[in-house]
Amino acid sequence: MSFGEQLKNKADEVHLQEKAKDFGDAVIEIAKAAMSVAAGYAHENRVKVDGALDKAEAKIGEKTGGKHADTVTKVRASVDKGIDKLVDHHDKAAPPTPAASAVPDDKHSAFDEDTPAGNPT
Repeated sequence: MSFGEQLKNKADEVHLQEKAKDFGDAVIEIAKAAMSVAAGYAHENRVKVDGALDKAEAKIGEKTGGKHADTVTKVRASVDKGIDKLVDHHDKAAPPTPAASAVPDDKHSAFDEDTPAGNPT
């Protein structure tokens, strides 16, 4: 029995692919929860966030003598757009369904000889 076959058998024995998928699902759920917390904070504290951004924008203008005002304005617009998306996400958020997973089911084992490494399709 080759080393690759031994490794595949051991991975199957310890259910490595199932555990990897479960881990991936857990990471996605944590990321969703973190985004939800950030969206909730942005929604509840929009006035404070805008105030902090105004203060930062003014400080940058003061320290640079307004030299980079156009860039600061563009960055501020991008930040505001991102915060708007978070707040919008919070307003539209529905509780996640456990059946809906963004992690696709594996079609091949990492140890399949007929599938190139790193190619899940």
